[in-house]
Amino acid sequence: MSDQVFLPGATIGILGSGQLARMMSQAAMPMGYKVVAWSGGADSSSVNREVDLVIEESYDDELAKSKFLELVDVVTVETEKLPPALLQDISSKVELRPNAKAVEITGNRELEREFLDSIGAAQTEFRVVDTPEELESAFHQLDGNCVAKTATDGYDGKGQWRLKSAEDLEACKSEWNGACRLVVEGFIPFVMECSVVVARNVVGEVKAFPLVENIHRHHVLDVSILPGRVEDSVAECAKILSENVVQGLDYVGILAVELFVLESGEVLVNEIAPRPHNSGHATNDGCVTSQFEQHVRAICGLPLGDPRPHGTTVMVNLLSDIWKNDQDAFSKPEIASLDSAKWHFYEKEWKAGRRKLGHVNFVAPTLDEALRESEKLRAILFAD
Repeated sequence: MSDQVFLPGATIGILGSGQLARMMSQAAMPMGYKVVAWSGGADSSSVNREVDLVIEESYDDELAKSKFLELVDVVTVETEKLPPALLQDISSKVELRPNAKAVEITGNRELEREFLDSIGAAQTEFRVVDTPEELESAFHQLDGNCVAKTATDGYDGKGQWRLKSAEDLEACKSEWNGACRLVVEGFIPFVMECSVVVARNVVGEVKAFPLVENIHRHHVLDVSILPGRVEDSVAECAKILSENVVQGLDYVGILAVELFVLESGEVLVNEIAPRPHNSGHATNDGCVTSQFEQHVRAICGLPLGDPRPHGTTVMVNLLSDIWKNDQDAFSKPEIASLDSAKWHFYEKEWKAGRRKLGHVNFVAPTLDEALRESEKLRAILFAD
């Protein structure tokens, strides 16, 4: 990877076409950059109106890849779920930021755990298993209290089994049946889930946003609070961990480190995301520089922006199990009256389940004020 700088007027290529690509483009275009998104055949409704061009073909289409590479100056990703061979090929022809190895490591739980070990990052005990017999052995070695996760392709609680009894173990064996490699992690009795979004540019400048406290509902992020309600010592430990991760990966761009805080104040790494992060959406309105602008600055070789918060921000995810369409925000008087709400809709088609359709930020001078406004929205959303 070179330290080449890409000034406004250059074209950024994004592998992916979801809401993260949308918000990357929304940050890049006012800065004077052009944006081309390659969807790989996935839904592109979120980016269609926000980028200069969408390439719709699959990632194994050689003509599509040639067209993409002809149009772009620097390439980035909005997902870690990309074929390693594609990333290696692209990086041999154009600047890929973050680098292909970093994306591969963070897209594979086994490689990720091994990397964290290599830099001495605190994490839970784990085992890697390929067979039902190895799974049973790992279950007992981890005191019969663990979480089994697919090494690849899992997210938002998918591809995971919570194991705390013989019945849980047998159910996991039956569902999984050795279909793929599993990483079995000792269960962590955490008191808080949090994350740190951190950026590094091509000259090694590193800046971290304040620690974000995360609250999940049914394994999907529900609410984020920036800055999180932790002791200064915990926030500093989390910041150091995140900085060690970006340095260890020789990373360029925005990266999120998901963390567990224990009752003792110890901080353990849970996962790494090589891209802007859902919890970082609070920065869209809550910080001097958003995570998306910071990502553009980093991958283009610009100096990093100021990550300081304006006050306290509470971010609420809008998921398809409680949110039907974006017009609801302004057709219902009780929602429209939330005059401090900062709405971010993704223009995605509603689907049954828990699809992320948007988010709302509430920014206030104090935590109490931001929480009070966010609770008004949540009371309306969950009224039925």
